[in-house]
Amino acid sequence: MGKKLLLMFILFFSIFSISCSNPNKENPSPQNDSPEISKTDNVKIENMFSNSVTYFGKNILTKEYKKNNTVISPLSMHLAFDMVYNGAEGETETEMRQTLGYPSNMDKKSISQQSKSIMENLKSNDSMTLEIANSLWAKKNFKIKKSFVDNCKKYFYAEVKNNTVPKLINKWVSEKTHKKINKIINDGVDIDTALINAIYFNGNWVDKFNKDSTIDRDFTTLEKQKIKVPTMYKCEDMPYYENKKYQAVRLDYKGNKISMFVFLPNKNKSIDDFVKNFSQDEFLNASKNLNRTNLELYLPKFKTECSFELSKTVKELGMKSAFDGRANFNGIAEKLCISEIIHKTYIDVNESGTEAAAVTAIIMNCTALPFEEEVKPKCMKVDRPFFFVLSDNDSNIPVFMGVITKPEYK
Repeated sequence: MGKKLLLMFILFFSIFSISCSNPNKENPSPQNDSPEISKTDNVKIENMFSNSVTYFGKNILTKEYKKNNTVISPLSMHLAFDMVYNGAEGETETEMRQTLGYPSNMDKKSISQQSKSIMENLKSNDSMTLEIANSLWAKKNFKIKKSFVDNCKKYFYAEVKNNTVPKLINKWVSEKTHKKINKIINDGVDIDTALINAIYFNGNWVDKFNKDSTIDRDFTTLEKQKIKVPTMYKCEDMPYYENKKYQAVRLDYKGNKISMFVFLPNKNKSIDDFVKNFSQDEFLNASKNLNRTNLELYLPKFKTECSFELSKTVKELGMKSAFDGRANFNGIAEKLCISEIIHKTYIDVNESGTEAAAVTAIIMNCTALPFEEEVKPKCMKVDRPFFFVLSDNDSNIPVFMGVITKPEYK
């Protein structure tokens, strides 16, 4: 009996040893480690996408800011350019990638997938409205490559229209922005193809401002002039951060999906320098170091509309060949170049919340231009020019950002 037990033990030990020395070499199981790798890669790609949206948006804002109220939508611009980028090749593709802030190891498919992911993530819910729409317009009988059209539909959910009449384009823009932006193309403009993005946001604060507390208060402009502006007020626990350069507060919208960050440079600091030096790292540093603090907040109401033609600015940032005879958009159609980039925004910030809209239109034609070179409660009194970011809390992607130097509410 003892010998039998000993033999069984030896047999069991031998089988166990063999199994340990050969861990599924012939039939490895990829399911065990793939999800972790996939998750890590997705996080890296999402971070790169978020960084590039902030990078490009901040560069545009810095160029367009002329010491007046300036509001842009980095996400709207990026989504419009991401569609165009899928058809870029050669030098044009390289310049676009560098200007948009994408690393060389992030391919077009990854960018398209991330664009799709962010659009699926940023949607309306029971608490707020957030709508993103894309469209591809082509002149009747104008031939665009089927692969490009399919890509726009698959990754950007783009509506495809076989018409480029400005009246119809403007009607689409008005519908997608809930009539906050009614015109993006002037009558009579000749268009071979256009790619357009529209974003609309409407959200109420988690903690509203009391209208009875809103009164005209002093605001010091860049010219050091004191003007009276309608200023909201509340005193409560809020996510707050300060350092030697600025104060920052986060104001949450219902649903806790989107938040507004308000940055107020210290009195001895320049708003111009703040805008110039703002980065994704700075934004993440502030957002990570927020602490709930008993805070007195004075914040001006403001409503503003902005309109930009960005061709010159984008060229200065490095995207040069896309606008002339060197343009290579063979992935869309032959002999195509960008002729106009139009960006419009609207924002209304008041006691109840915020309503905002943005449109980016990239107009393309086949007529190539000639090549040319170019404790006690802390107090945050927003009574001087300030900077703001309307951001997605999950991805940290800036949906809107801007500088307010002279708040107006009419």
